[in-house]
Amino acid sequence: MKILILRTASGKVNLNTYNLQEIGLAKALTRMGHSCDVAYFGGKEKDHWTKVSFDGNKEIQVLWLRGYALARGSIYPTLHKYINNYDMIQIGGYLGIVSCLLNRKYGYKVVNYQGPYYYKNNKGDILKAAVLDRVLLPFSKKKNMICMTKSSLAEQYLRNKGLEDVTTVGVGLDADNLIDESASAKDNEFVSKISNKKENEKYFLYIGVLEDRRNTLFLIDVFARIHNHNKDWKLIMIGRGSDDYTNAVMDKISEYGIGDSVYYEKKVEQKYMHFVYELADAFLLPTKYEIFGMVLLEAMYYGVPVFTTYNGGSSTLMNSENGVVIENNQPDFWASKIIEVVENEEMYQRISVNGAETIKNSYTWDKLAVKFLEVYKKRLEGNK
Repeated sequence: MKILILRTASGKVNLNTYNLQEIGLAKALTRMGHSCDVAYFGGKEKDHWTKVSFDGNKEIQVLWLRGYALARGSIYPTLHKYINNYDMIQIGGYLGIVSCLLNRKYGYKVVNYQGPYYYKNNKGDILKAAVLDRVLLPFSKKKNMICMTKSSLAEQYLRNKGLEDVTTVGVGLDADNLIDESASAKDNEFVSKISNKKENEKYFLYIGVLEDRRNTLFLIDVFARIHNHNKDWKLIMIGRGSDDYTNAVMDKISEYGIGDSVYYEKKVEQKYMHFVYELADAFLLPTKYEIFGMVLLEAMYYGVPVFTTYNGGSSTLMNSENGVVIENNQPDFWASKIIEVVENEEMYQRISVNGAETIKNSYTWDKLAVKFLEVYKKRLEGNK
């Protein structure tokens, strides 16, 4: 099968980003014997191709399409020239001009891959969806559309819009890029610092933007209570934020008097991140909204027990045996639950082992590619 994975979002992509979802899936499909290209927004440049090599002798062709940004989506004037070269087209998202045109004209070989779901504070996205649903969805022949979603929450979101053929497939981890054998912990000042971990210390890890959506101020409230329980326990925070929000986070750390127990770094190169995960005893993500959360995949892959809210990733990946989903929004409750698990060796080890097995057995791109192919084949067989 010859497959094109098309990202409809505008904005230039950096191919050196370690876990591009389109590239990870394309590599997995190529390993299975299919021919798979990826198309990205190329801005004002003329259409052109580049290559991504992997496994020594394999490669993916990347098509950079000349495009125009519109409402966070894109328009590709030359896309039609390439469509007939493929048996299957996977579009990123169910909604937008590109999705509408392709579903209407080439629906017999198009599937849609949706990530976002309803979140009350995404007011701009809610308004945009309401308008485009009314204007474009009727022309997309939605009764004939086949959609895949990143999460069970996204699946319900599409079903509520009247889309009937929807399957949750999830998001995969590209394990190829997790470990760089040339990297050493001592080569990074921050990683070298936290590597001096004492036997009585435990590390609680947060990775992500410092912002209200990720609830980082709440995270500090939770850790302050954890630290009050055991002064030897530390928090590692990695991520940037706006100056105002970052300052608010640092002010709260100072107010609690826990500055000596918080290790903060704006960014750590990916090649050093596996050292960080291997040092961590728990991963905390009290996010208000998460389309999926690649950090959840990574933490679970490394056997780091995850404590998070009910969100896109947790709704699909996690259960009581492989992680901890906390819907209570009280910091005392969060802290007590985390302490309970961390201090219960049997419970802790069960979650750690099951979390790692969940990702390695079901949520690498090589494992998930089978699910994607099942949906592709359903699309093609439905046309016979």
